[in-house]
Amino acid sequence: MTRTLLNMLFFFGLLSTYCHAVHAQNGTGIPAVVNYTKFDYHGGSQNWDIAQDKQGVMYFANNEGLLSFDGSHWKLYPLPNNTVIWSLAISDDGKIYVGGQDEIGYFSPGPNGILTYTSLKNKIPEQHTRFADVWHIAMMGNRIFFQADDRIFEYNGQSVRVHLSGSQWLFMARAGDRIYASDRVAGLMQLNEGQWTPLPESKKLAGVLIAGMVPVGKDSVFIVTRTNGIFLLHDNTITTQNFTGHNNLYINTTAKINDAEFAMATSSGGCLVVNIKNNEWQSFSDGQGLQNNNALSIFVDANSNLWTGLNSGISYINYNSAMRYLQIGKANNLPGYSTRIFHNRLYVGTSNGLYSAPLPGNSEVRVTKDDFSLVKNTENREAWNLHDINGHLLLGNDIGSYDVQGTEAHLLSGGTGSWYFLPLSSVYPAQDIVVGTYNGLKRLRYESDNFKDEGKMDGLPDSYRFMALDNNGDIWASHPYRGIYRFSLSQDKKKYTSRLYTSNDGLPSALNNFVFKIKNRILFATAHGLYEFNPQTNRFSPSAFLAAVLGNIKIHYLTEDKEGNIWFSNEKGTGVIHFFPADATSNPNVIYFPELTGQLLPKFENIYIYNRENVFIGYEKGLIHLDYKRYAAAKPNVTIRLGMVKCTGKADSTIFGGYHHVGDGELPSLPAAFNAFHFEYSSPSYESRKSIEYSYQLEGYDSDWSAWDTKTEKDYTNLSNGKYIFKIKARDNQHNESAVATYSFVIRAPWYKTVWAILGYLSLFAGLIWLIQRHQQHKLLVQQQKFEEEQKRLKYIHHLELEKNEKEIIKLQNEKLAQEILLKKKELANTSMHLMEKADTLTKIKEKVSRLTQETNNDHDIKSITDLIRDTEKINANWDAFAAHFDELNDGFLNKLKKQYPQLTNTDLKMCTYIKLNLTTKEVSQLLNITVRGVEVSRYRIRKKIGLQTEQSLSNFLNQI
Repeated sequence: MTRTLLNMLFFFGLLSTYCHAVHAQNGTGIPAVVNYTKFDYHGGSQNWDIAQDKQGVMYFANNEGLLSFDGSHWKLYPLPNNTVIWSLAISDDGKIYVGGQDEIGYFSPGPNGILTYTSLKNKIPEQHTRFADVWHIAMMGNRIFFQADDRIFEYNGQSVRVHLSGSQWLFMARAGDRIYASDRVAGLMQLNEGQWTPLPESKKLAGVLIAGMVPVGKDSVFIVTRTNGIFLLHDNTITTQNFTGHNNLYINTTAKINDAEFAMATSSGGCLVVNIKNNEWQSFSDGQGLQNNNALSIFVDANSNLWTGLNSGISYINYNSAMRYLQIGKANNLPGYSTRIFHNRLYVGTSNGLYSAPLPGNSEVRVTKDDFSLVKNTENREAWNLHDINGHLLLGNDIGSYDVQGTEAHLLSGGTGSWYFLPLSSVYPAQDIVVGTYNGLKRLRYESDNFKDEGKMDGLPDSYRFMALDNNGDIWASHPYRGIYRFSLSQDKKKYTSRLYTSNDGLPSALNNFVFKIKNRILFATAHGLYEFNPQTNRFSPSAFLAAVLGNIKIHYLTEDKEGNIWFSNEKGTGVIHFFPADATSNPNVIYFPELTGQLLPKFENIYIYNRENVFIGYEKGLIHLDYKRYAAAKPNVTIRLGMVKCTGKADSTIFGGYHHVGDGELPSLPAAFNAFHFEYSSPSYESRKSIEYSYQLEGYDSDWSAWDTKTEKDYTNLSNGKYIFKIKARDNQHNESAVATYSFVIRAPWYKTVWAILGYLSLFAGLIWLIQRHQQHKLLVQQQKFEEEQKRLKYIHHLELEKNEKEIIKLQNEKLAQEILLKKKELANTSMHLMEKADTLTKIKEKVSRLTQETNNDHDIKSITDLIRDTEKINANWDAFAAHFDELNDGFLNKLKKQYPQLTNTDLKMCTYIKLNLTTKEVSQLLNITVRGVEVSRYRIRKKIGLQTEQSLSNFLNQI
């Protein structure tokens, strides 16, 4: 009894030590839950165990093998016998040990970084190689323990030792620096110097099914059983702990979150988190986002977030997140329109009325959905707006204005719905409050700590939801589709005049304009950024305030907290702008909250900043609670992991599986056919995976880094041969960048680019050059031959031209000769005529002489004869001229004839001349003045002189001379 009391005192002292850690984990609402089904990871439904390696990759013991998840990509590695994996554990050297049905072994990276399985069954002694299921794995140094029902295998890296059970091994785990196992009969045992020895009080747990062991401090262990509650092991003493909240639940396994909290996976209640300080329990079941309530396994990752392996699927609980989700009341899916903390209560305006929840007396804001209740007189009405004015909480809802006091609301002004409360003085208490309603403006008067309804103000009736008071006392109000109003109040504040501004006055559009008062200036949020009003020009123009941060994109919402920070919502997302110092308006720094993307209520965005630890954001299913101090103080370690490199050619081939290996320094050398590559990469930052962006560069192909993008895959095609380095980096929403991960590879040159091919090309080129030279030489020779032939032809043509010219000349000469011959012939003809005349003359002489004979006495006749003789002498002179002309025409015929036959007389020569001229005998007789007979005698005489044969023709002979 005394020992038990001491243990209890120790236990409560231990719990008080970890009070601060407990508060850090138990905030308002529940964390986000991300579910993965078997259709996401393409494996079996059930997941029996979970682990995480040093790179942050998650592993799951699945029905169909080992599942891995790096935040973006799932991979499945089946066992050789395709059986279920029940247990897994990761050693310091990165080996993933698994236990299945009749199988133990480990996965480790192969030479190409792909996980490959190595079985350890061949190291088990032969008589122990047949066994059933391996349920648990524990590690101690370089020793790995595998627990089956009837034996425990101990592997030391070389061989396997077998520890048999006295009855049946029910459980095994490491807690602190010891290995524990539970025997059905002997109870809880521990391993001492290689032997299993029972604890002093081990029998207390004999036959008890243990779900898990959670070490607390240096020498204490919580033992969580499946159905028998929780025990504390301290100083070898086992005591029962009186925790409540898990009654009638079957616990499958446990996992330690910190020294103040641990989680349990149950078969019907989902996941439970127990606070051992104050016996508080938090449930994560299907009502809080889990896919189902049958949780088979649970694991706390490196960032203290929870993973649950379910009977069907996997769920990730962002337990350590600074952002949590709070449902309002038991009626689910109530949107949060407005939030205020007032008089130690949290008020939330919803579509079903105003809800409130009491807060603890200290400064903590810790509520659950069960803490909320409806504020009286507000039920079944939209509660649009809450405003703290003059120490009162005012509510504007669908039927009017209320003063909220505790859990009851009192009507101040009814008749029409109220949107907004605008005090007309920045100094409190403000006496006049203008209320923007569905149909114009109303006024409330504050007197004696109460509000009095002054009724509707005279002026333009319209719906005024957003309003702001400028330094001149004018009220600005925005309308969703008309534009922007400016109201000027009368002195007695009972009426107002209005002016409507539209796109004609400088606004980019009359639609979607909102008015806010930020840092004592009126800002108009438009579809094209912030605008301000210029009273000198009476027009709107773009505002330089925050232009560098917000730009000209559409802005939905602005609000300012007590520290001067500006919270906003625009098309890019939701964030906060800090100024340094806080009262400055320059050098802003912006932080976006990617977790809030698409979460805020469209058209009804609202953010309530109570303090840095408590920021409430309205969303469609209630409130989002942000511990901004913790969010901003977090220093995320952004990492990047290259998960796979696949090259494609005629067939796909994975060349890198994402795991480091011994051959990292060796560059993969790939055939030229593999010129298309697929890269998969991710950042194992599961709590902020939506905000992670990536930038890549393929050195050797890309000239610069790519733009930041959320895609986790990249493809390259048609890469040429050469060396490449793929580089990838990641960054979070605060632009914290990871280190650069690289992967180098070489694409070999195709056969037509190898050295031998190049030598062949050079040879072919040289041969081609030689052939070209030969061809050129041959061509030159042919051209030379053609040239010579052309020259010959030209010479021939020239010769022909010369011949032609010569012929022309000869022709001309011949024509000239012919003319000369013709002339000579004429002369010969003349000579012949003279000869004929001579013959006539001689005939006449004869006749005259005959008459003289008869008439001798006639002197006249003798004189006539004398004249005739003179004429005859002239004729003889004509013969000499004839002979000369004849020789010219007949190539010196007479001269040749004289030389060859000098015996010929002149008369013979004349006869030969006439014969050559083909004159008839009669013509010759007349020319020679002889008889025909005399001509023939003369011809005969000539034949004798020249020795001409009888058969030879004298004419032919003379023509040949």
